[in-house]
Amino acid sequence: MKKFSKTVVVILVLLILLTAYWAWEGRLPDLASLRKAQQETQIAGQDGENLSLQESRPDGASGGQNAGTMQETAEPEPQGTQENGTDRTAEGVRPAQPAETGYAYSLLDEEEKSLYLQMLQSITGFSQETELTTLKPELLEPVFNSVLADHPEIFYVDGYTYTKHTLGEEIHKITFTARYTLTQAEAEQRKKGIEAYIETALSGIHSGMDDYQKIKYIYDYMIEHTDYRLDSPENQTVCSVFLYGESVCQGYAKAFQLLCSRVGIPAVLVTGEVKNGEAHAWDLVQSDGEWYYADPTWGDAFYLMGDDDPAWQGKKRPSVNYDYLLVTTQQILRTHTIDNFFPLPDCTAMKDNYYVRENAYFDTVDEDKLARLFARGYEEQKGMVTLKCADADIYRQMKQKLLDDQEIFTYLKNGGSSAAYVDTPEQYTLSFWLE
Repeated sequence: MKKFSKTVVVILVLLILLTAYWAWEGRLPDLASLRKAQQETQIAGQDGENLSLQESRPDGASGGQNAGTMQETAEPEPQGTQENGTDRTAEGVRPAQPAETGYAYSLLDEEEKSLYLQMLQSITGFSQETELTTLKPELLEPVFNSVLADHPEIFYVDGYTYTKHTLGEEIHKITFTARYTLTQAEAEQRKKGIEAYIETALSGIHSGMDDYQKIKYIYDYMIEHTDYRLDSPENQTVCSVFLYGESVCQGYAKAFQLLCSRVGIPAVLVTGEVKNGEAHAWDLVQSDGEWYYADPTWGDAFYLMGDDDPAWQGKKRPSVNYDYLLVTTQQILRTHTIDNFFPLPDCTAMKDNYYVRENAYFDTVDEDKLARLFARGYEEQKGMVTLKCADADIYRQMKQKLLDDQEIFTYLKNGGSSAAYVDTPEQYTLSFWLE
């Protein structure tokens, strides 16, 4: 008992000395403030924090504009927080996802890049609620859209919700939850079918191909194995192309993007409108270090021309149109309007444009080059030859020579009195059937 008393005395002396030292240093706690903070914490624990729940959903191919709803609510403290690269949820600790990035990521500042990676980890880990490091709710929408623009393989999310946790007027925490359209098990099942398609689709690509050849191969394969259908299932995701073989523009663009990324070619989703005011999606893709646009939906000749177009009646129709394979900004803007929420480069390179690479691009009316182009068309049994002119003046001269002056018969083997052709003024192209 005496020994215990001595211990107590020693402890009390040490506490007195420590308190005196704090007082001398000016670090003595304000007990009134401490009691007040304890009361506020207790009230928040009983009645719930002042939370603001907001919801955001991408609006199809409308350039990432999100429609959301907001409601004031009081909810219990969330179970999930993100700590040191792992996502702690009620299900346990899940390892951090790899830091996969892309073009949209490269445009963000450091704070936004950190937020991007947190969202990506939360989404791919199917987390129910993740605490973000930012306290700026205005960053969430553009960063979330950047994640989806870079990652077409995220086919199981159509928006997100976030909750602002406040004490008084001050935000002290923001939690994020992706809005999943599928369970994790359902998503994993679809991934198996997607991976099977990708393995088959890319089996024809080999190390001897350059970027242009890989991109053209993907463009051809995907178009030839996909039908354009407005009622196709899951048509805003890659599932429509990879699992069902039918889609709309958003599905075409995302599938093309994903296939390119699998062979190491950077690509990003582009959104906007086409000349009739319809919302549309296509791709920005890099070939041999230069950026180009590619529109695989408009590359589908059956979609672009339509079944009732008189130009095709009674004739063999090509399945692929190359007017929109690796084109410049100037070329794409003749028919498309871009409204992406992040800036895009000015694409000016022509060296990997389809018509340049296939020796079908004319900056003069070159008769020898025309002869070689048509001869190659017959030799390769293409059934149709398409040429592209460099500008409106060359296009006018080419039409004058081949059509008005009827010199097309110099290059056709049938020797008849008629020639079947299709002209596309917006892209300065002329197509002739080899009958």
